[in-house]
Amino acid sequence: MVWKLKYEGEEKTLAQWGICDVVRKLKNQSVDRVTFKIPGNAVDEPLQFEPGKVIQIFHGEPLWFTGIVTKTPIYGSAKEEFHQYTLSGSWWYLDNIIYQQSWKEPLNPDDDASILTNVRKSHLILGQDVDGNTITIGEQLEDVIDYVNEAVGQRVIELSEDIDLPILIPFDECKDLSSAEVIKRLLRWVPDTVTYFDYAQAIPILHIVRRNQLPDLMLNVRDLSEFNFMPRYDLQIQAVVLKFEKTHKSSGKSWKTIEVQRFPEDATAMELRALVMTIELEGMQSTSIRQDIETSAIQMTSEMWWRNHLSGLKDVSNLEIEDPERSGDLPNELISGSVASWMNCTAEQDIVSAKISYETEDEIVYRREVAVKINSTDAQSKTYHNLLSFASEETVPANLAENIYQSVSLLPYEGKIRMLGKEISGTFLGKVINIEGGRGEWQTMNAVVQGVEENVDRGEVTIVLGPAKHLGPDDLSELTKSNRNRFSSRNFYARNTAEAGGNAYVEQGKYGRIENTSYGPGKLSKLLFYDRDKGDRKIFIDTGELDVDATVCLRREDVSDSGVLKKRYSLASEPFVVTDELDGKIGEIVGENPVTLKK
Repeated sequence: MVWKLKYEGEEKTLAQWGICDVVRKLKNQSVDRVTFKIPGNAVDEPLQFEPGKVIQIFHGEPLWFTGIVTKTPIYGSAKEEFHQYTLSGSWWYLDNIIYQQSWKEPLNPDDDASILTNVRKSHLILGQDVDGNTITIGEQLEDVIDYVNEAVGQRVIELSEDIDLPILIPFDECKDLSSAEVIKRLLRWVPDTVTYFDYAQAIPILHIVRRNQLPDLMLNVRDLSEFNFMPRYDLQIQAVVLKFEKTHKSSGKSWKTIEVQRFPEDATAMELRALVMTIELEGMQSTSIRQDIETSAIQMTSEMWWRNHLSGLKDVSNLEIEDPERSGDLPNELISGSVASWMNCTAEQDIVSAKISYETEDEIVYRREVAVKINSTDAQSKTYHNLLSFASEETVPANLAENIYQSVSLLPYEGKIRMLGKEISGTFLGKVINIEGGRGEWQTMNAVVQGVEENVDRGEVTIVLGPAKHLGPDDLSELTKSNRNRFSSRNFYARNTAEAGGNAYVEQGKYGRIENTSYGPGKLSKLLFYDRDKGDRKIFIDTGELDVDATVCLRREDVSDSGVLKKRYSLASEPFVVTDELDGKIGEIVGENPVTLKK
């Protein structure tokens, strides 16, 4: 069949282009490449194919390869000069596009009620969609390929419709990964998968297939020019035990739980070559608030209630309360704690007033107007609780241990096959190889093709067989390495809510107990009595008017009333005499026997 190359709408045979030494290299989870050279092109001649341009190669009618010109080395020596070209397959796009996921963010960050909009971030949570739902590996792969096509501006990769990877994984939070790295990271959970492109279509189709679903190809040992095969018993895993560890947090307290998944079901995790991994998952997170409230009934007619609110009344006698009134109507007074709206209670400032009468050693008060300010409420004496925020725990992926076991428990074979003088057609990548005409076990070894090199000019094919390339000599450690640097997803609840889980505004109470200024009659230095109706009628007593040390009080004294000896009460001090001295007036209260003070 004729080989042709199409470039910028121009299609010619390879001979017409002057092309020779065409080699195609196909690899699992890597960039496919085609290299060729154009001999006779001088080093100073312009390139026939510009970097970044797409080239299609046909083997007869079917497409054989579609790639981008990525390398254009120019060689020169005393014997020859030529241009060489490297075409990179569709995996090149995956290597060169950083994958970004959609996250929810408020349209107006300053508005708590703002609607959420989708924004792209290279901060990733694999295994989750933008709405916070758990998705399978297959669904995550679809999103990666859709993003790559969107980034390029046209469809450059089609994902095969027969991908069967309904496997759930732990949320994997990571940053700044290429699309290729994301795919490899996903497929570490199913290490027996093979990725390859079907270039027979105008848009290359990406296939991702597990070993037990790959078609088998039987070759005869007589058709092989060179071969070697080796069973890798050292890579065969005997058991898979996954320990899912969760750290739960609630209002400052934290605790851990562990859920174990094992396959086979009787696995103990102590078997030789058992794959044991502790997988960290995000636990439940919640924040609660509590408030102790103490209240008492508002008893504005009670003497004791007023004594408790006005400290100056505690020791007075004959206390009487008249005409009590309130500005509010809630039943209780807040004694301790504070009331917030999350309690579903009401609180308000209240003023209680009354007229009080009482006696002390120093005064007798009649109907004095007093008032106290309190916070009244309908809350009761108890502890109130409220859940401020809650983020559910991450779900343990179902059957993950079994899926991994199916990938690593079958005996893998590795080796190499070389065939000469063969017309290049189709591809061996995406198949398992069995050999007849040799050892009996080769007929059913199902050796996975990991790479193919095809030299078109020589008709030579080299096939590399073996386990996935990320299972090397230190295979068990390589399997666990995918989990060593993985941590639980701290933000899996924030991607679709635009909020950090476990955090919330803590509303403080608006009303607490009010301490009224101490009230007390004290001792008086002045006292004014007046008629409320006739303001000019007053009785004024001022101790400042006394010019000697004296006590003025009500005293009974004898008086003559129209010749009749009578008695009366007068506001007076004890009698005293005053003598003029050089230094002024000097006086002394003398009681019943006055004494004259002399110089």
